[in-house]
Amino acid sequence: MAHIFITGGTGFIGRHVLRALSLPGAGSGGSHRLTVLVRSLARFDSILQKEGLEYSPHIRPVKGDLSLPSLGLDDIGLELAGQADILLHMGGPMDIGLGREEAESVFFRSSEEMVSLAKQIHTNRGLKHFIHLVGFKSPYHEKNADLPEHIGHPGEPPYENRKFAADLYIRRELYREGIPLSVVNPSVVIGDSATGVTEQTGGLGILVDSVRRGLMPLSPGGAGHWLPLVHADHAAAFIAALAREEEPGNGTYFLLDEKSGSPDMRELARSIAKEVRVRRPFGAMPLPLLSKALGTKWGRKTGIPAESMNFIADGDFPLASKQAVERKYKLDTGLSRDILPGTIADLDYRLSHGEAGLPGAEFKPGRLGKLAVWSRQRGSGIPVVLLHGTFSGAFPLLPAASRLNGHPVYAVDLPGFGRSPYHHGSDVIAGYVEAVTGALMELGEPVVLAGHSFGGLIAAKVMERLPGYVRGAVLLQPALHPAHAGVPAWIAGAYMKRMTERALVRKLLESGSFADEEEIPQEYVRYVLRDLASPRVRKTNADVFAALGNAGAFGLSPGKWDTGKVRLIWGELDRRYRLPQAFRHLPVTEIPAGHQFPISHPDRTAGLILAHAENCGSERTAMERQPLF
Repeated sequence: MAHIFITGGTGFIGRHVLRALSLPGAGSGGSHRLTVLVRSLARFDSILQKEGLEYSPHIRPVKGDLSLPSLGLDDIGLELAGQADILLHMGGPMDIGLGREEAESVFFRSSEEMVSLAKQIHTNRGLKHFIHLVGFKSPYHEKNADLPEHIGHPGEPPYENRKFAADLYIRRELYREGIPLSVVNPSVVIGDSATGVTEQTGGLGILVDSVRRGLMPLSPGGAGHWLPLVHADHAAAFIAALAREEEPGNGTYFLLDEKSGSPDMRELARSIAKEVRVRRPFGAMPLPLLSKALGTKWGRKTGIPAESMNFIADGDFPLASKQAVERKYKLDTGLSRDILPGTIADLDYRLSHGEAGLPGAEFKPGRLGKLAVWSRQRGSGIPVVLLHGTFSGAFPLLPAASRLNGHPVYAVDLPGFGRSPYHHGSDVIAGYVEAVTGALMELGEPVVLAGHSFGGLIAAKVMERLPGYVRGAVLLQPALHPAHAGVPAWIAGAYMKRMTERALVRKLLESGSFADEEEIPQEYVRYVLRDLASPRVRKTNADVFAALGNAGAFGLSPGKWDTGKVRLIWGELDRRYRLPQAFRHLPVTEIPAGHQFPISHPDRTAGLILAHAENCGSERTAMERQPLF
């Protein structure tokens, strides 16, 4: 076990590192003792809560600031930092647009302070290890750190210039002192390898944003260029492995894959275009020409930083040192291509919604099968899985989900909505059934499936297909018949692209979605309008809307349903949908509300779901007592 002083522990990579270093057995003698430099104690507390960690003798924050002398630490903080065995320096924002003075402060001056701390510790008691995160474009290594200063190249942005200058300075100073130094050069960091969740919208997010806004008719660079990527959890696992080294030496580690096994820029740009559902780039533009164009007055209006082109590489990198650590600690830091569509969808969602589309600490981002979910594991009751309708996602159903006390809850983003990639199947409805079926099979236990509107139709189809996995179904104003004459998807999509707040409110009232304008949550209106800024979500809504105009999409057999398993909740004010005769033998609860009652009446909705879940939970069938597999 080592005492590690950490800067940058609240950043995108840093959060994963805190978790990796807190795992049992992360150190040779048990969990490490972590002292974390933070600017805000409240923010740090929130991050710990999100990561499932807590204050303990093993994790302690100290308030300070990278840009201040002595890192802004008071006497107690300096004393704690001075007791460290390992210094882990990851601080500094991922902002390629930083100005010269800010970059100088957060990168170079902070490194001077860290070197001063390292020398003090080494003089007093011997510093075991200094680990520094830089970036894969840094030109420095063990054999060229005797240069007097970093020169850089013409036009090098301050972000890169001062990071690389700090890399050179730390190397030069620590090599002289004989302090073991590991420099980790991660490539562009994306979401973790399990969920794809990517909080940092720089890096790959810049490319996703450019493609979805139609600003990338040509891919940047050709087949010889690539954008190296690494998952945040893989970077964290690698750093945690270095912290375990008993006798560390000086090393430089590039966290990226081999170029030959990675998607080139054309392939990556086309993959992004497919996932955000726009026309794919039809050619390539040389990087020097593109960078020059982005630096012009017109280019700056696109919002694409010319500096972002610096992350695109055209050659290989030395990987032997990284691979040796991977072998020693049985790590795999390779890019998971299967999760890349989820990463792109997650970035697309964050670019549309920002912090406004994220829940509090109660719900955690996750994934079931190919679907993104917001989940809450608290409760011993039967799990409840929520499926939303069109012009929605999991987020608008979270007020109702939060009231499902006593039950684990999974609020699902259906394919192409929220943070889930589209299914790309030829049959629109079948693709949704397939995706939800896969999610339930991965969950591996019976659930109560609660579906609203279009989600109600999918819930019913999944119940028919997987009866053993669905102990109960609550169909909330389900779409059970065509509600409009067939409208081509392209017309529906064009209308959505021009949707205004006033037009949206008018449509909601005309359809009987809400009783009156005062009942419409403003947050829901803002959510829909932000959502429709994404061509992925617009086209998905349009495809589903067009599919629901076809009577063949509904194809259910309600006469065969177990009436004790299903409950329909019907809002009487709905002007678009009605309950077909074939479903009227089923238990129906009518309420004086419109089509969108799960959004306007979350308390009532949750109460009705809970009542059915409790009833289903008390009646285990013989089949459900048997293993599902």
